[in-house]
Amino acid sequence: MRIRTAKQRAQRIDLYYFTHARGARRVRILLSAALPAAALLWIGGMAAAGSRKPYSAGPVSSAHAFAEAKCEVCHRSAAAHTDQRGMAADHAAHTDQTGMAADHAEHRDERFRRHTSDNACLTCHDAPPHAANQTPPPSCAACHRDHRGRVQLAKTDDGFCVECHGELKTAHGDPRIAKAVRTFPSGHPEFAAVRAGAPPDPGQLRFNHAVHLKDDLRGPGGPEKLECSECHRPDVVRTAARAKKPVATGLMAPFTYQQQCARCHPLFFDERIEQPAPHATPERVRAFVRQSLASYIAQHPQDISKPDSAVRRVPLNFPRPAEPPARTAAEWVDRRAAVDERVLWNKTCAECHAGLPGYAPTQTPRQWMPRATFDHTPHAVVNCESCHAARGSTKTSDVLLPGRAACAACHAPSKGAESRCFECHRYHDWTKTHEIRSPYTLGDFK
Repeated sequence: MRIRTAKQRAQRIDLYYFTHARGARRVRILLSAALPAAALLWIGGMAAAGSRKPYSAGPVSSAHAFAEAKCEVCHRSAAAHTDQRGMAADHAAHTDQTGMAADHAEHRDERFRRHTSDNACLTCHDAPPHAANQTPPPSCAACHRDHRGRVQLAKTDDGFCVECHGELKTAHGDPRIAKAVRTFPSGHPEFAAVRAGAPPDPGQLRFNHAVHLKDDLRGPGGPEKLECSECHRPDVVRTAARAKKPVATGLMAPFTYQQQCARCHPLFFDERIEQPAPHATPERVRAFVRQSLASYIAQHPQDISKPDSAVRRVPLNFPRPAEPPARTAAEWVDRRAAVDERVLWNKTCAECHAGLPGYAPTQTPRQWMPRATFDHTPHAVVNCESCHAARGSTKTSDVLLPGRAACAACHAPSKGAESRCFECHRYHDWTKTHEIRSPYTLGDFK
C-alpha cells in the first residue's frame, strides 16, 4: 500500500489556476470578444449594402418615411441647404425675418437636434415663424422631434407649449392672450368669448332664436317646426371633380337673406305688385319700388282711380290711408311709393334691421375664436342644442357658444378624445407661407 504525504498531495495543485479561464469566466471572455467583433462585422456588412440603420436614432415620422434611407436630406449643414436651395439670394428677407440665418441655426437650441438646421426643414416646409417677435425664435426641431416612430410631427406634446405658455412673459406690455395656460381642461382658462365680463354679440341683426324654435311656427305652408340645420349649414368652399365629398372649412356658412330668410320673410311692399323688393341697400330698394309701380300703372292705366282690393297678402294686411283718387300716373306712383316705403322701413325690413332707411353692416362674427380652430363636421354626432343653448335665447346679444366644460365632456385625458394643444391651436400662420422651389428629384430618394 502506497502512502502519500500531504506535501506530495499538495504538489498536484496548480498554483497558477487563477490565470486560466474556466467555466463561466471563459464564456464571459469569449462573449466579450465575439460580440463586438460580430457588431463590427454587422455594421460593416450593412454599410457595404448601403443601409444606414446602424446609425439611425430610430424610425422617422410617417411624413418623412419616404426619405428615411437618405439621411443627408435633413442632416446637413445649414450652409449646404442654403446653397442648394438658393435661399441666400431668393429668401434673404424671409431668413432675416425669422432669424434662421445659417450661422445661427446650428447653435440656437443645444438641446434639440442641433445638427438638423431650420433650413433643412424650410427646403420642403416654408412655414412662417411661430413667434417672430421671440428672441431667439424657437427652431423647428424644438417642437417637432423626429426619430420617434411613425408619428405625426404636427402632434406636438403639451410640454413644448407649456414651456413658454405656462408662464408667458413679454418684453413690452401685457399679452393679448392668457399668460398661464396648462393642459386642457383643468389648466386651460375659460374661453374668452364666454367668460365672465365678455362683450355681447356685436351683431346688429335682430333675431330671436326662441321664436324660431317654437313647435308651431307660422310658415308659408302653415305651422311648422324648424331644425337648427335648416339655417345653420356647413361652409363648403369647393367641390373637387374627383372628390368623394365636398370640402368643408369646418365653420358654418355665412347667413344670406335668400338662403335662410326669404322663404318665410318675403319683402312684399304693395298688393298690386307680385314681385317682392330686393334685399339690398335702401337706394336700390327705393329705385325698385318706383320702377315697379311705374311699370304697373303704365300697363294698367285704369287703376289710377281704382280702389284697392280688400284681399291683401301678408305682411300687407293693413289699411291704406284714405286719399282722394290720383289724377295722373306720376301722382299715383308718388303716393303709393311713399306709403310702400313706410311699410318697408317701419314694418317689413324693421323686423330684422334697425335704423332704417339708413344702412349699417350687420357685424355678425364670421369666427368667434380666431386663435383656435373648430370643425363642426366630426361633432355632428351630437345635436346642436347639446352645445348651443339657443332655445331659450331671445336677444341678439346672447353669445350662444359652449364653454370649456362642454368641450371637456369629450376632450379630456380621461374621456379619450384628443385634448392636447394642437387639437385646437395652429401655431403657424399659413397665409404667410412662401412658394417652395424644391431642389430634389424622385431619384434623390431611391
